[in-house]
Amino acid sequence: MLFPKPLEAKIELVRDCNYNCGFCFNANTAGTCGAKQLSTAEAKRIISKIASEGIERVRFTGGEPLLRKDLSELLRFARQSGLYVMLNTNGSLFSPKMLSVAAKNCDNILFSLHAQNPSKEALLQGSAAGKRFFKKKISAIKSLAGRGVMVRAATILTRRNILALEEFHSLADSLPGAAWALLRPIPTPNLPKPIGSADVAVAVEKIASFNKGRKKSRHCLIENAIPFCAYAPEKVSAVAMGAVNEDGNSSLAVDSAGIIKPSYFLDIALGNALQGSFSDAWDSDFMQRLHALEFVGEECHYCRLVGKCRGGSRFSALFSGGSLYSLDPLAKPVLAGAKIPAAK
Repeated sequence: MLFPKPLEAKIELVRDCNYNCGFCFNANTAGTCGAKQLSTAEAKRIISKIASEGIERVRFTGGEPLLRKDLSELLRFARQSGLYVMLNTNGSLFSPKMLSVAAKNCDNILFSLHAQNPSKEALLQGSAAGKRFFKKKISAIKSLAGRGVMVRAATILTRRNILALEEFHSLADSLPGAAWALLRPIPTPNLPKPIGSADVAVAVEKIASFNKGRKKSRHCLIENAIPFCAYAPEKVSAVAMGAVNEDGNSSLAVDSAGIIKPSYFLDIALGNALQGSFSDAWDSDFMQRLHALEFVGEECHYCRLVGKCRGGSRFSALFSGGSLYSLDPLAKPVLAGAKIPAAK
């Protein structure tokens, strides 16, 4: 086990979103909760439980959390509970009042940055309003960064975005105070193979060139799970954080029905946040096996980078291979010098 307790709890406040991104996991999967949404009182009970169990960070996510009319109330409550407060948002729905609330009550805000200009944003959002939303997002990023909030802009590495990665890099660099995060796309039923190893190679080389000459604290990194052997392992390792922040290795997620899960993606019920405890979920048999790398394929255990890579994404392995024990679909263990076990 990497950590004795979760470093962070993520709360999915709503599944709805005002965008229609074709690569979005939430929009293209049913999940375990259907249309159910936590009430204000239920969300507060979960926030209180997070604080009382000594979990220091809470992340509000969706869908789009700003669709919740009670978001201001929940942010204030989380702050008053002594938690480090994080928010994931597409940034298009900030009002001046909401910006003020976020500035006072959020420590860290992650903005989605999946389009590099207003026209591309309109295509992504599905209407001409996307152009206006893009300008509001950029304005919100600048405003919040200027008020001392840690602001990050996240770009999903779709094939289209990888081709335009230089444009995204220029845009991210133009946003004062904002760090740029990169995310490997997650397979969905309508897009089962969003990228391949060739796409990873292009992305890694571009990211490495962006990082050249920069302070390490300003490096652009792939922040979710990706197998390092998808390309040259040492190169991928240099620009990727590995799976430590993924699959329940350092955090737990609560869906909009209150079910505790290892992550957004893994629909494995570990308990109910309104009835049980996060510590029981964290210490469950499944999580102990996950943390012990039991679900990582034998060939990955031959790799010296497995402690950081952790075999890539267990959800992607399950989705593509039908089992948590399957290889991540981007993995090529031979690139990492793995000795593939003989078939029995």
